[in-house]
Amino acid sequence: MRLFCKRYLFILFLFSFPHFLQAQKSVPLQLACPLNNAIEHAPERPSFNQGHAELKIILSSSTDSLVKASADVVISIVQRDEDGNWEIVFNHKNYWFWLSGLTSTKVKKDQRLKTGETLGHLITGKKIELLLYDFETPVDPKKFMNCGK
Repeated sequence: MRLFCKRYLFILFLFSFPHFLQAQKSVPLQLACPLNNAIEHAPERPSFNQGHAELKIILSSSTDSLVKASADVVISIVQRDEDGNWEIVFNHKNYWFWLSGLTSTKVKKDQRLKTGETLGHLITGKKIELLLYDFETPVDPKKFMNCGK
């Protein structure tokens, strides 16, 4: 009888697990804007046509120099780019963020941050770019955050 119950529970779990995963994915991702009083900028035209537009959001702020985490995240990579600015790669659940253009950073690899905690600084008038991926699939970050125009 005990073996039958275990098998029954296991079979029940197998049939309900995909439904459980689908229910988990149906929760919409909600992200806080990384800058206060953010101004959204149009992407620059690429020098050659790749056949598709890169999904990203470009932001600046005339009043805020702090760049904040858009969700509860774990820092994966902190590095300088060829222009001397900082890039940070971090994740939230199955979503990966690539944030570039920071003047300085306040985080290190494997650090955990809550929504709104400081990632780094941005000089007034400079722009940051945020790319978002659902694991490896690019998604439009504008669909998940409400930043100013």
